[in-house]
Amino acid sequence: MDYAKQYQLLVTTRKQMNRKFFTGCGFERHHIIPKSLGGTNDKSNIVVLTPREHCLAHMLLAKMYTGEARGKMCYALIALVKLRNKNRSAITTKEYERLRKAHYHAMLDPDYRTLRSANTAKQWTPERRAAVAEKTRLQWQTDNKKKDFYASQEWRDRQRSNTKRRWQDPEYQRARSVQASEQWSENGSLRNR
Repeated sequence: MDYAKQYQLLVTTRKQMNRKFFTGCGFERHHIIPKSLGGTNDKSNIVVLTPREHCLAHMLLAKMYTGEARGKMCYALIALVKLRNKNRSAITTKEYERLRKAHYHAMLDPDYRTLRSANTAKQWTPERRAAVAEKTRLQWQTDNKKKDFYASQEWRDRQRSNTKRRWQDPEYQRARSVQASEQWSENGSLRNR
């Protein structure tokens, strides 16, 4: 299937509908050329889609690109369906698995990892760091319920039993073993630090 052609068809036909976007209208704005791939906020680069069409557009973007661009599109789709999913239908489990695998493989690309690290570093401005530090400090003051809960024996016992239960599962042990082997292999991430 020609995903790029399908994407262009979707965008073109929806642009011709000349839908108007406003808060609470039930539509969503979509960047035709994603911002992470050099797109802008210009009106010519925005199309108004239904939530379902928006999800479909991102699914097509994740399939039509390769390499670093595909990693970015997979991340955008994960964020769209997982992190911002309010009135949007869920994608299928098979599609979600394919998406996560594609994003995982893109994360192994050193250039993509460097880009994600740089983007994260930009987000943590001194003002944001100070605000988070203050919020954390207030959460852990001596008269705070959160501190009392995490310092309690009940919480420690629950954590201990959950850890034991996880490690008794052979599938969990196997998955952790494979993960550790990959991390410490010749071209794994921990070995090359």
